[in-house]
Order: sequence, then structure tokens, then C-alpha cells
Amino acid sequence: MAIIILQLLNIVSFKLPKNFDTNPNISINPFELDSRIAADLLAYEISFTEDSNANWRSKLEETINAGYANLFYKISEKLDVNAGLRFESYDRLTKYKDIGSFDQKYKKRTADEVYFLPSFNAKYSLNETMNLRFATSLTYTKPVIMESFPISIVNPDGTVFQGNPYIENSKNLNIDLKYEVFPTSKELFAVGAFGKNIDKPIERTFIANPGTTILSFLNSDKATLYGIEAEVILDLARISKTLEDFSWGFNTSVMQTKVTVPSEVVSPSGNVTQSIETHKSRELQGASKWLINSDLKYQFNLNKNWSNTLSAVYSVFGKRIYSVGTAGIDHIYELPVSKLDVVWSSKLSQHLDLKMAVDNILNPKVQLELGDNNRDTFIGNTNTIQDYKRGVGFSFSLSYTL
Repeated sequence: MAIIILQLLNIVSFKLPKNFDTNPNISINPFELDSRIAADLLAYEISFTEDSNANWRSKLEETINAGYANLFYKISEKLDVNAGLRFESYDRLTKYKDIGSFDQKYKKRTADEVYFLPSFNAKYSLNETMNLRFATSLTYTKPVIMESFPISIVNPDGTVFQGNPYIENSKNLNIDLKYEVFPTSKELFAVGAFGKNIDKPIERTFIANPGTTILSFLNSDKATLYGIEAEVILDLARISKTLEDFSWGFNTSVMQTKVTVPSEVVSPSGNVTQSIETHKSRELQGASKWLINSDLKYQFNLNKNWSNTLSAVYSVFGKRIYSVGTAGIDHIYELPVSKLDVVWSSKLSQHLDLKMAVDNILNPKVQLELGDNNRDTFIGNTNTIQDYKRGVGFSFSLSYTL
């Protein structure tokens, strides 16, 4: 699969009229500068044109070829094992130009990797309703386009995302152990422990820049995480017969993470520089210490061929690092956000399905906040970097299956 992306960045050029007074000794109140420029534009005393530069002529091509083998073996009546091996050949070619002349040659950045990704799963049946499960695997994580594409993406709020073409894929070792119970065919109780070791995790950081916030992406050295999780699916008919069409689901996890900060990093310009991270020991960017998901489902039939499911889905996550702190400044944190969705799924017939959803009903404020653990003195009226609301979304889909 190949992906080619083009992004246009505009440059604003100002042109002064020939009779414009170029006397450098102009006195103006800096707080009135914007209004002065706007007035001069309206009076045609200055003009500007938008143009582009060679930076937008960037191309990204990704190719993945894969093959796998899988073996399922029933060792005994109680023990099943499933082992597999996946082979992947991954190629990424990034061609880009710096800001400047369109005539310059493309710079190229390639990534060629070959992965052998084994996996192993085992299930031991303690009895007819209880299982023990163990799973381990090797996987890899590649950067998304915004993280690796060598252009600056300017958001409406003035923040800038700067991709890093020198970013590398992460390699992950995953281990899970779970105990599960099925009290009935509709119910589940499960508790488990998990761990992950990540080589070169991809993390968001910010670059100090006057006037705007530039967010970019770098590889850290290593990261480890471990935790416990629990899941419950309960048939509410257990509480009352009148609730036999209702079920309640709940899952939660508690997690600890630790990142090894590298002494050197590769910047988006390709320069190897000393790491300027503020904290040499920290949590993994984007990982919450805890999270909760819950849903309430109501299943009903309007006739024998018309089945419906109405679900209310709630989720919330703990405070997490949004962007890694640098240059003596603490991390930017994303504060907890509660989300509530309502989804109605309806099977109108054997071939026709309808789905309607109301997304983010609570419409909470998303808030990014600078931490208090700064090496240097931070002076400001508030630590809030940004706050906004995503809004409420409505969706409707109708599908027909042959």
C-alpha cells in the first residue's frame, strides 16, 4: 500500500507602496500594532499576497508485505495452545524539500525493517465455567503520518505540529495473564495482569519557540509498563426479573509506567542533539494511571425479525502527559475527561441494518495544563495552556448486506 500526501503551507509577503515613508524612527504603541496594520490594509497603504514554498512538495510512500503461519493444538481436554509467527517487510520512503527554492533536489529518508513477530496463547480450563489464559507476543508500532511527515501543520488555534522524518518504529514485548469466570452464558467476570516493554517509544514533545507552541515527536530510549485490569458483564435479571432485557458492563485498569530518557535525540531537521528534557525519569506520554469504561445495554425485539440494542457508553481516564516537558519546563498534562455516548443499533431485516449515535453528550471541557514541577520559575496568571469543547456529534448509518 502506498500513501502520497501533499500539504500546502502559505507564506504571507507584504509589499509597501513606492511613496511609503520608510523612516525607521516610527513610534507606535505595541498594543495597537494589530489595529494599525488592519487600518493600513483597509486604506491600501500596504498590501500582501499569499504564496507557497517548496516545503509542501513532500511525498510519503509506505509498503508492507507480510505472511504468517499459525498452529492450534489441543494438548489435553483442559489445555489448548495457539502459536503463530508473522513475517513483515516494512519500507518507508519520505521525499521532501526544505523551505526555499522549488528547484532544489528532494531530500530522502528511508526506513527498511524486517520483523519476525511470534505470538503464543494458552488456555487452561479449570472447569466448565472458569479459565486461565496466558498470552505473549512481539509487535511493532509505526508512526502515523502526522508524526513522521516532514511538514508543519498549523491548527486554527495557532499551535503547530512538526513531523519528524527521522522517527523510528517502536518494538513491543507484550505479556498478559487472565483469570475469567462465566457464571452464565450472558455474564463474565475477569481479572488479569499485564506488562509491556517498549523499545524506542514514540512520544509527543514540544519545542520552545517564541509566539507559538510547536509540537513534535521523538523516540525515547525504552519504556516499561505494568498493571492490573478487571472486567464485569452482568445480566440485570439477576437483580430483578423485570430487568431481564438489560445488561451492565464495566472494565477498569490501573497502570504504572516508566520511561528511560535518551542522552541524545534526533530532531526533525536530522541533527543529533543532547536531550533537553526537563525530567530524566518520568511516566510514558499518553498513558493514564487509571481508566474506566462502562456501558448499559437494553435489548428488545419489535417483532421476530426486528431486533434492537440501545446502549449508553461512559468512559473516563486519569490525568496523563499530553506533551513531554523540555528546557526546564514541566510537562503539559491532559486533565481527566468524561465521555458519554448513546448508540442505537437495529437489525431491520436479514440484510438491512440501521445505526444511530449521539456522541459526547456531556460535552466536557478538554483542558491542557502545565505542571508545577518546573526547574525554572514560571510566572503566569494560570497554568492552563488550552481548553476547549469538542461539541456533540450525531451520526446515522444504513447498511445492506447481500
